[in-house]
Amino acid sequence: MKPLITLIASTILLPFTLSAQTPTLTHVFDIRAEIGSAINGGQNPHGVRVTIPITGGEVTGKVNGKVIPGGADYQLVNPDQQRSDLEAIYTIMTNDSVAIHVCNEGINRFAPDDSYFMTSPKFECDINSPYNWLNNRIFICRPVGFEQNAITLRVWMAE
Repeated sequence: MKPLITLIASTILLPFTLSAQTPTLTHVFDIRAEIGSAINGGQNPHGVRVTIPITGGEVTGKVNGKVIPGGADYQLVNPDQQRSDLEAIYTIMTNDSVAIHVCNEGINRFAPDDSYFMTSPKFECDINSPYNWLNNRIFICRPVGFEQNAITLRVWMAE
């Protein structure tokens, strides 16, 4: 009898081939999120909690729809480290009425000599919808535009 770990590993790896090929990124859509005024939650042991309401917006590209009001970007700002940990949670409603839950986490480093802003959104939607592919891929995004009350994020799929 094969040891359990060998059986599990062979079952999981069976359909895959190992590859050191560099992943490619494919632009899939842009999200323009409209935002409200930041709410300062005060100092906690890890930094300053800031909540930025998401009040609407639109999505264009391989997914088209609206950003539903009611989500928020929950930031943990650490001025000493000159960075923010980001977690935005909201819903996209596609033009054909499919709800897509978004949880977008990342880092905003705002040091003068080391700026960096990158996130990795996870999407969750009905597996019977035309957007099921969102459930089963890795994505990254970064901002490509800032307005007074909006941010535009470009989203790429890793392949």
